[in-house]
Amino acid sequence: MTWANIWMKVFGTTTLCGLDMGFWVAIAAVFLIVVLMNVVFWGMKPKKPD
Repeated sequence: MTWANIWMKVFGTTTLCGLDMGFWVAIAAVFLIVVLMNVVFWGMKPKKPD
C-alpha cells in the first residue's frame, strides 16, 4: 500500500490547493529543518574572548 492510497482513504483526496501531496510533504520537511536549525542556532551561547 502506498502513502497516496492511505492518504486517500483517510482524507479522500491526494491534492490540496491543486498541489500534490508530495509537494506538501517536502515543504513540511524543509520547514521542520529550518525550525530545528533556528532552535540550535539561537540556543548556542556566544564564545567569550580569551
